[in-house]
Amino acid sequence: MSIPEREAHYLSHVLRLRPGAPVVVFNGRGTERLASVEILSRRHAELRLEDTLVPLAEPEIEVHLVQALLKNDAMDLVVQKATELGVRAIHAVKTELSVVKLDRSKAARRAEHWERIGQGACEQSGRHRPPTIETHASLDACLAALPATGPRLVFHTDAAIGAAVPGRAEGAITLLVGPEGGLSPTDLERIDADGFVRRSLGPRVLRAETAAIAACTLAQLCWGGTS
Repeated sequence: MSIPEREAHYLSHVLRLRPGAPVVVFNGRGTERLASVEILSRRHAELRLEDTLVPLAEPEIEVHLVQALLKNDAMDLVVQKATELGVRAIHAVKTELSVVKLDRSKAARRAEHWERIGQGACEQSGRHRPPTIETHASLDACLAALPATGPRLVFHTDAAIGAAVPGRAEGAITLLVGPEGGLSPTDLERIDADGFVRRSLGPRVLRAETAAIAACTLAQLCWGGTS
């Protein structure tokens, strides 16, 4: 089995493996295999596939994170940590106050970049199924693409602190976090009309990327997913 140059470089220059070393490989669709390194150089690697393994269980809950576009490093961090926390899908969306603008070609390149980050987070955390990543040019387009059933929460500083989250989750759980400048009144009006419930993450004003990570953790704690 041949593996791409990026992974070959990781095996040889980051992990510093040698021929004969055991590794675990996954296909992103739920299958894990034990393998061993046969050939390894900076740009090329060949693995020998061996036993099929029982992979780490995916979370029982299906979490969709809607993240308003953030600047590069912050968005990368959100994708990485949401993957580690078991999020099933990440929806990157342009909102009214988003600083980052993505045309169609740039959106495709950024989605590929985020998919690579998700793959790396899976390799680090032991997860075998990266989240799907979608980009949306507008809030309306994003809302139309979300699961039709299940709790919908938007995290906002004007929500009552200590308000309870919805009870037992039936269907997917959708979490929405705004950009660096927050959600505009127009955005909030549209989100409220789509059935989202406003919730607070505490008295302090969090950075957008911190809020996203906290929201994903809250979902795992409240709805009992296997993280």
